[in-house]
Amino acid sequence: MKRYLSFLFLLTALSLVAGCAAFTPKPPLEYRTGAQVDTLSAAVSLSITKGEQGMGANGLLLYRRPDRMRVVILSPFGTTMMETVLAGEQVTVVDNSKGVAFSGLLADLPEQGEGDTWRQARWVMDVPAPGSSLRDGSMERVNSTGLKERVTFENGLVVAKSLSNGDEAHYNDYEVVNGTPLATEIIMYSHNGMRLRIKINDPEVNTDLSPEAFTPHLDSLTLYPLSALQGRQ
Repeated sequence: MKRYLSFLFLLTALSLVAGCAAFTPKPPLEYRTGAQVDTLSAAVSLSITKGEQGMGANGLLLYRRPDRMRVVILSPFGTTMMETVLAGEQVTVVDNSKGVAFSGLLADLPEQGEGDTWRQARWVMDVPAPGSSLRDGSMERVNSTGLKERVTFENGLVVAKSLSNGDEAHYNDYEVVNGTPLATEIIMYSHNGMRLRIKINDPEVNTDLSPEAFTPHLDSLTLYPLSALQGRQ
């Protein structure tokens, strides 16, 4: 179960589209106010740690605002190991190596652990458009998901968000891609002690992505309900 839900947790943070300055001071990015990421396709490298345990992987990310995501986890040889697709409230997890898939609603995930973190996807995705709020500083707000959060800005861009339960998200290393500011490093700290780092490489921003790009291919796979993940190790 933890293996599958850990990859779901990865996908949660991969839909983030904000960032911050690097440690070495750089000139503020020049961007058009309100220019936000509507679609994104990129290669990604990621690592996840909890206590003394950790893992890393490379993969591919597709995103379309507001609630379409696809993450493909690749083997060292470039073949697809696993993929996760989110379409609204529907989640599909595919384990290509075992020829199985799991599909269901977000509500089918466990209430605790990584399942609880995955349900924070709407919070992670809800980032103000660049330059639309504070220029610099912090503010508290109730976002579109109904959660009260603290948001920190630099140069009009979100650099961090936090919830009262201890969840934090940090958005680093902005680049302007196709006229749009994009975080190329994202780090998320969960209240349960998990740390996730995602590095975005070779991004393409606001190009056409068809609906089929977010449709999982389940032919020849054995399909189980998403709730069956709770019984798998």
